[in-house]
Amino acid sequence: MTQNPGVKAGLTPVANAAELKAALENGESVQLTADITLNVLESLLARIQIGKNNPQDITIDGTNPTTGQRHLLNIADIAVLAPTTQLYIGSTGMQKKTIKFTNLRINNNNYYGLCHPTNESYANGSTLLLENVEYNSSAQSLHFMQGVIAFSGNNTITQTAGTWSQELAETGRLDFRGGTTTINHAGGGSYGLIRIDQNPTDGIAPGIQVSGGAKVSITTNNAIFPASGAGIPQINIESKGSGSNLALNAGGHIFGVTGSSSSKAVASDGGTINVTKANNFYQTGTTNRTIAATNNGHINLKLAGSLYYYAQSQSPMSATQDSTIDIQSTTNLFTSYLQKSPITADKNSSIKLASNSDVFGAYVQDSPISATNNSEVNLNAGKDIFAYIYNPSSGNPIMQMTTDTTSKMTLTAKDAFIRNIQANGLNLDIGGQLSATFGQYLAVSGARPLMHDFRDNSIIDLTINGAQSIANGLIPLASAGSYMKIGDDSQVTINNQTTTNQSVLFGLGGSNSPVTIGDSDVTINNNTVAATRLFENIKFNLENTTGQSPHTIYRGVSLTEKDQTKTIYPFVHFDSTIGTTNTTNSSDTNFKTKFESLTSTQNIAQLHLHDPLPPEIITLINTGGLPADDAQKFKFALNGTATPASELTLNFLSAAGQSLLKGPAKAAAANQAFDYQFESDLPTQPNQIVVEANYPAPYALTTPVRKVLKDIPAGKLGFLAAPTHLDFGSLPLTNSQSPLYPYTKTADTSLIVSDPRATTRGDWAIQVNLKQPFTAGQATLDNALVWRKDQTTKPLVAGQPQQLYSKAAHAPIQPGADETDLTDLLHETVQTQFPAGPKQTATPYTAELELMLITAPN
Repeated sequence: MTQNPGVKAGLTPVANAAELKAALENGESVQLTADITLNVLESLLARIQIGKNNPQDITIDGTNPTTGQRHLLNIADIAVLAPTTQLYIGSTGMQKKTIKFTNLRINNNNYYGLCHPTNESYANGSTLLLENVEYNSSAQSLHFMQGVIAFSGNNTITQTAGTWSQELAETGRLDFRGGTTTINHAGGGSYGLIRIDQNPTDGIAPGIQVSGGAKVSITTNNAIFPASGAGIPQINIESKGSGSNLALNAGGHIFGVTGSSSSKAVASDGGTINVTKANNFYQTGTTNRTIAATNNGHINLKLAGSLYYYAQSQSPMSATQDSTIDIQSTTNLFTSYLQKSPITADKNSSIKLASNSDVFGAYVQDSPISATNNSEVNLNAGKDIFAYIYNPSSGNPIMQMTTDTTSKMTLTAKDAFIRNIQANGLNLDIGGQLSATFGQYLAVSGARPLMHDFRDNSIIDLTINGAQSIANGLIPLASAGSYMKIGDDSQVTINNQTTTNQSVLFGLGGSNSPVTIGDSDVTINNNTVAATRLFENIKFNLENTTGQSPHTIYRGVSLTEKDQTKTIYPFVHFDSTIGTTNTTNSSDTNFKTKFESLTSTQNIAQLHLHDPLPPEIITLINTGGLPADDAQKFKFALNGTATPASELTLNFLSAAGQSLLKGPAKAAAANQAFDYQFESDLPTQPNQIVVEANYPAPYALTTPVRKVLKDIPAGKLGFLAAPTHLDFGSLPLTNSQSPLYPYTKTADTSLIVSDPRATTRGDWAIQVNLKQPFTAGQATLDNALVWRKDQTTKPLVAGQPQQLYSKAAHAPIQPGADETDLTDLLHETVQTQFPAGPKQTATPYTAELELMLITAPN
């Protein structure tokens, strides 16, 4: 066989209807070499049964062998009966086969479309594939009920209005396998895009599937799925795979009909579903109507109607693994009740539901809403978020809205967060972030249990800004079981932006609902209405019952009154009951007095609880005198006041901040006096006398507050102690030379040298010099003071100093001062001996000795 130039291998060239008929009925794939028109009115015998003599996969290629242009296959047939269709399948031999139209321009005006099986079962399991096709039809374009219609390459399908323009296709599924396909459909009457009457045999559910990165844009003047045959259990829309995108613009509903057991819209693995226009998304069905985005899947819906028109049960919505769901509606998003249908965002995903009216327009039951693992749920209502929250069914928890520590929930309601709620109430459990703005929180009369768990490290911003239809208080806690718990390290802001006089936090009269706050930053802003209370029937505690390290909670408190007077309390523990009677217990009596004076909190414009502020040392009085610069030892007394209650310590600090002074530390209650007394040796380096204030654990400041009282210079070599007199007592009188007598030891006879120098020590000596001999009136006793040392005994002579002791230079061997005690040596060395001769009796003799510390400079 010789291949014609330009004709693709395996294809038979055809130039007219007769050649096309012969080749296709023989099961040959063909390539058009010219435009071909098929018109059954010319001859019924001209009808073409594809694969009649040799059933197999068949390709009809419109590429001109010479120019490469696309030829036209023109089906010019206005008949509407199946037997008059020009291209048809007429036997079971073509089951599970693929008929491919590629690189063609196609015109059609036959009701049964491009390729119709005369018996629907003849196309069972088969695929009608359009690739790189420009298809214009004024009648139904495609009729392949028991097979799948697939698209690849770049296609444009346009079905215009006409007598026989109904659905675009009657088939099991539209399957888009890559490329770009644009479909514009104008069906007559209520005929929508696709009618499904059979299940495909490939195991994939009926509906629309987009994969392989296909870009699909579909516009129809009616519904996407307007109707279906009986017994279709599931009809789905799915977009999967990186870059796959399905864009739907519908003049009617998306699911005008759903599967008898379930339907789902799923975007996965990088796929996207975009609905830019539609009425209701799910018009029918009451169970297992799901919406899911997973693994970088994205679903975006803009609806003029509802997401669900009928009540739903077991119809979950989920976004997970870097996925998003964004749904907007001009009416109630959920028109009827929602039951056992959780809404879940997980693993870096988000769900945003917005309505110009109510988000949930009927009751919600057993349908928790959650965001976990760095995800977000955003609910935005032009009216109410919840029209009605029901009690849970048996065995299920109450309605819960939760985030973990990494996730966020954003709630916006122009009117009410909750319009009505049954007796079991709601649990708002936030571990991450909550940003909420409501006109009013609860719009039904009568109290309901509302539980608020703002966990450790949560960030809460809650604003009420509208008119109040019921006197529930702005945040209603007036039912038994209602509470607000704020954990440690959280940031909570509650804003009253209303013009009402209703209390911001309103609890249960008589019992007083609990509001507990841990080590967190909490700001509650009131409005300017004179009678509006911050709290009413509230038991306010500083505590964290779930904290990992239970301890007494202290906060800094800033109180701003409505006249803008602001008072700050740096370190306060308190509990307060604001109800029929108002009582406050506090570690700070000034705070207690102030808080109880504010007319049941109605005079408070802002209450801000924050980290403790640094202590403030108010007064310091040194009652004993600061030590002199050259003092070797000193005693020091200090008293004064400090605020707030803190552990105050007096430290003697080195340049490196090391405490060298050991003394008592005394806890001082707020605004109460402290009193310290210390005794210390001379420091060896430049030092300071510093009073230091800090808080007890776990509030201890990394850098305590310090106040310097005195700078102390570096220690110097000197006498730590030296005698001021030596007393020889009463001695026997004789005219002959007396024996040697030592002086009497008293408390004033210690001789100690201190050497605190930081570098070289030693290289000093002690000398004793006689300045004046013993005298009594005009009488003098020469040679009476004797120097007895190193086996030598000699009189001390004025002006001739004798060396008592010397110490060689050396490096410091200890952090403190070197102390050399020469008391005993002095006692052994300096003695007295009365010379022979006359002496006065009963008369004190006195002499003057000089102790000299001699050192080389260093």
